[in-house]
Amino acid sequence: MALYHDGLPDMTFCCPVRALSREGVLLILETVLGLDTTESARRLVRLLLADPLGDREEWEEVLEDYRSDSTEGLLIRYGEVSEFVSNDLLPTITVRSPILKNANLEILVSSLGSSTDSTGATFSADTFLVPTVTIPTSHTGQHNFVRYPVHRSIVCGSGVDGLLAFSTLLARSDLKNEIDSVRGAIELSVSDKRSSDRLSFVDVERASTALDKIRQSVQNATEYERGWSGSGVQPLIDWFASMAYTDSQEGLNPALVPLIESLLDSADEGIAARNSHALQAQEAGLVPALVRSKLDEGVATWAERAHSELRSALEEGFASPRWRGLAWWKLFWRVDDVSMITSEILEKRFLQRAERETIWSSGQYQQAGLLEEPSGSAESTSDSKKQPTPPPWPTQIPDTRTKLLRTTIPSLQALAQSLVLFSVSTTTLTSALSALTYFSVPSASVYESGTLVAVGLIYSLRRQQKRWDAARGFWEEEVLDEGRNALRETEELMRKIVREGGKIAEDLTDYQSQEAVDRARKALARVMA
Repeated sequence: MALYHDGLPDMTFCCPVRALSREGVLLILETVLGLDTTESARRLVRLLLADPLGDREEWEEVLEDYRSDSTEGLLIRYGEVSEFVSNDLLPTITVRSPILKNANLEILVSSLGSSTDSTGATFSADTFLVPTVTIPTSHTGQHNFVRYPVHRSIVCGSGVDGLLAFSTLLARSDLKNEIDSVRGAIELSVSDKRSSDRLSFVDVERASTALDKIRQSVQNATEYERGWSGSGVQPLIDWFASMAYTDSQEGLNPALVPLIESLLDSADEGIAARNSHALQAQEAGLVPALVRSKLDEGVATWAERAHSELRSALEEGFASPRWRGLAWWKLFWRVDDVSMITSEILEKRFLQRAERETIWSSGQYQQAGLLEEPSGSAESTSDSKKQPTPPPWPTQIPDTRTKLLRTTIPSLQALAQSLVLFSVSTTTLTSALSALTYFSVPSASVYESGTLVAVGLIYSLRRQQKRWDAARGFWEEEVLDEGRNALRETEELMRKIVREGGKIAEDLTDYQSQEAVDRARKALARVMA
């Protein structure tokens, strides 16, 4: 338990929050913190532990006369023989007190600074429940600061200033489940001594007078009862006694409940902070929405220019003299140029500018961080090592060009050669047949014999014209269609990169830790039920 004296939070003393074990029973640590000094705290502790039916004991004298640095703690524990151990690192007084014995309680007395500042800082629960005490470390007089956790704390103040200091301190403290573990004891004479769960008004002088009366004679019991009840000390004693707990009792020691709830809350806050930090670290590597929006607009502009280029460039290529020079009737002497001319059209007219702009755009994506691989698990990392490295930019356009060069041009070249061969062979065959007819049939005239040659020539040339013109038109449409498909696929890929690239696919939430905390809360609820 902790007693504070007038002032604001510069807490020098608080009860230990740790749970020790003495003879198999939970040891409860409390602190009484005095504001600025420990005088009021020591006087209150004496009243809490004194035996009204016994004579004044030596430990009471030691406690009242004890003088030390306000930051040096004083530990009070139960002992069959009352004594003061001053050569310990933490000065200790053993007291034969039923309260200490029944509640298995130890009390730490220290001080809490009352100086105020205008920073408006918020104080944590550690201000009350993890006080700092100084202990000597060597004969040179050097000291170390030691954190001394406790279960509950009483802050002891004097007068109106102490009340204001405690109220300000409590208002600026971030107490949650620990709120029931902190109580104020203000030495102030008021007509109404009713206490609340957080604050008690005590009249130390009146309580001391009542204690002296009953010790003088039991006949003063009425005066003692009236003075003691009006001093407001008894509610604090009852608060101390409420910590009493034995192994025969079922359920969880009430002293541990706020501590466990506080630990669970701290765990929740830690998990939330870690998840938030991980999310911030993840978001720091993502591309801002404004940059994505601008890049997405760039994709739309690129697609519009690319489609315009596809139409205009191919129209120029198909209208060029070299392509027109492959007319059906010129195939007889230009059949070997089909492959060269069509390859030239694809290599020079098929989306050259669009391909360069795609590479340039990919550089923008790389600079913006859109092409960075998302971080994942070790399994996904090992799987990615087995997969081929993707190209640094979309390759649909060059892949389509290569496919057209490898599949359509050889077939077009073969068709041209077969048409020329058919026309030549058909004309030659009909010419030979016409000559044979002329020489073998004496009555056949040259005109009649030449009819066969004319029929063969007209048929072969007409066939060559129809099939070659159809093949050229089909190839032109195929190149246009494949170009549109390549542009559509490239645009889809670029939009996917802009909208989804660089994002981390894994869920960074620490579900395992959160589930462990939830299980602990459920277990606590079952024990408390």
